[in-house]
Amino acid sequence: MFNNEQLQIEKQWTQLQPEHDRDDLLHLLESEPAVWLQQGMEHYVFTRTDLRFWRQWHGDLAAGVSCFEPSAVLQPANWQDASYTYMTLAQLPTSLARPMIVTSADGTPQGWLCAKRLAAQLLRQKQRAEQYLNALLDTVTDAVTAVDGDGTVICWNDTAAQMYHIPHERIIGRTIDELFDPESLMLLHVLDKGRKVRNMYHQSSEGTHVLINASPIMDASGTIVGGLASEQDITHLVKLNQELSTAQASIHETLPRSNDPFTLLDGQSHSISKVVRIGKKVAELNTPVLLYGETGSGKEQLARAIHLAGAHADAPFLSVNCGAIPPGLLDSELFGFIGGTYSNQDIQEAGKLEQAGEGTLFLNEIDRLTPEMQNKLYRALKTRLFRRYGGQEELPLHARIIAASRHDLEKLVTSGQFSSELYYALGIVTIAVPPLRERREDIAILVHMYLREFAMQYHRPLPKPTPDVMLAFARYDWPGNVAELRAVIERCVILSDGDELNPELLPDAFQKLLHFPSSAPVHVPIRRSHNEEPVIQHQGLKARITDEEEKQRIEEAIRKASGNKSIAARMLGISRGTLYNKMSKHGMDS
Repeated sequence: MFNNEQLQIEKQWTQLQPEHDRDDLLHLLESEPAVWLQQGMEHYVFTRTDLRFWRQWHGDLAAGVSCFEPSAVLQPANWQDASYTYMTLAQLPTSLARPMIVTSADGTPQGWLCAKRLAAQLLRQKQRAEQYLNALLDTVTDAVTAVDGDGTVICWNDTAAQMYHIPHERIIGRTIDELFDPESLMLLHVLDKGRKVRNMYHQSSEGTHVLINASPIMDASGTIVGGLASEQDITHLVKLNQELSTAQASIHETLPRSNDPFTLLDGQSHSISKVVRIGKKVAELNTPVLLYGETGSGKEQLARAIHLAGAHADAPFLSVNCGAIPPGLLDSELFGFIGGTYSNQDIQEAGKLEQAGEGTLFLNEIDRLTPEMQNKLYRALKTRLFRRYGGQEELPLHARIIAASRHDLEKLVTSGQFSSELYYALGIVTIAVPPLRERREDIAILVHMYLREFAMQYHRPLPKPTPDVMLAFARYDWPGNVAELRAVIERCVILSDGDELNPELLPDAFQKLLHFPSSAPVHVPIRRSHNEEPVIQHQGLKARITDEEEKQRIEEAIRKASGNKSIAARMLGISRGTLYNKMSKHGMDS
């Protein structure tokens, strides 16, 4: 906010005492800027402009004072310092014929102010405010429009001129409905209803998408005297989202087909096998599903597999990241839109709920929905009906909703940050997708799957990973989970020149894992049974252990190495020959 109406008061004046007369007043006025006196309950300020009267007046002082209008007394809300005060223009008297007296909060006179000096100060403040406003309009990247109470355009910045191809001289001074459709103008709605508009999505014209913020301008009495609107062009975000969806669909089309959509998820680990088992059961139904898992753990891949294994596999599978789309756009992105801003076109767009048809809509980062959107989605799930934004028609909801989050929604419900109604509507079946570090035995399967995918995508020979590469993969903690593994494999395929995937192609973080002696023990989880928690143990065989423990660790290493004896030996810190000898000792197939 500007410090407008910050007024500097005159401090140089002299109080005329009750025992003084007309000659004393005249003498003071000839030497002082102003004289203040109190007569009864009224206050009077005389300045040198009053000298002519008092030189001609030879009567009683009180009689002469009564010829003047009393000075208005102003008591501002606060003071900045000894010379400046803040007051609203509404505090000023209706008549400014006489100088005003300004008092402190306790009513003690502090100074005076005449109309001429007040006008000069207000003019300087107006010029200052205009300079700041013009600089602000040149700085912001939003299109800014301001109208008066009649809808006449009084502000139109350069961004607005560029967005709508209307120069300033063509619109300033004209009513805004001369150039745009009155029914779709947010500013006119704001003038009519006096309500603020925040992050409202509109398609202002064909191919142009904006988020609108608008507010009414009110005077001191609360009367609407104008309106102000800013419009953020989000066309590039909409197009980027569309391109991303298209790219994702194209990538998935390159994946190997199978009668079992869960083939790309299944592995040797118990944790992922449990996920697949539950996923196959819920795929047969149209019930909502709630997925939990760290970023990159494969929640969307699981959702797609559930869709493809269901009865409506031929219907669309659509994905929306609730945290990547502005709240004002997300409403129309999900539920659709009816309307049209700054155009005479009747624009209607179906949202993802409608586009999915009888297919599946995957809502990632569901916890990022605003409370309003949470309630709206809950009503749609409960009634199986929804409305497009700006529309009145109830449309049926046929799509299955699969939601996902990396946060514990139950805790968010307890803390009041997520709707309990939506949580229970979505969480009929919940599936926790384990992080990759808890299913290391699946790494080899995933590596070879992604090698085939990217070799096909980039038309490269299918490289074979060396034992050192697989050892580095087994030792790495994978904070980015399956998504990180996929990115690393894509990098390796792009950089590889031959048919072998060497450690030199890996990022530095992986190569560092190969710089300690191979006999060093590797910390890996050894599972005792499906019902027990994993226990961190040394995988090396240098320590003194029982024959049963030694056999168990060998089996675990071979499983994690997907049967590769060289990798298993290095994980155990022994030579390949020693591994074969120990396998023969324990009666294990070599």
